[in-house]
Amino acid sequence: MENFQLVHQLMCDFEGEKYLVEIFSRPDGSHFARTAFSPQDVIISDGLNLDDALLKHQDLLPLAIHSRRMHFSSRLIN
Repeated sequence: MENFQLVHQLMCDFEGEKYLVEIFSRPDGSHFARTAFSPQDVIISDGLNLDDALLKHQDLLPLAIHSRRMHFSSRLIN
């Protein structure tokens, strides 16, 4: 298992819902951001540094939220 450390966390508001974003550093200096929708449903964005990981995650998080909503809606219809 890789050794990493939580270095920052923040709450992002998207369309009235709040999501926790955690940023971790790795021993090699790279970082990753993580948001867990559930224990089995997690989105992770890698970056060369904290800012890079956070910027990528902020770009991808709305897409991830939207795709999960679409998937959930389609299951209700079928």
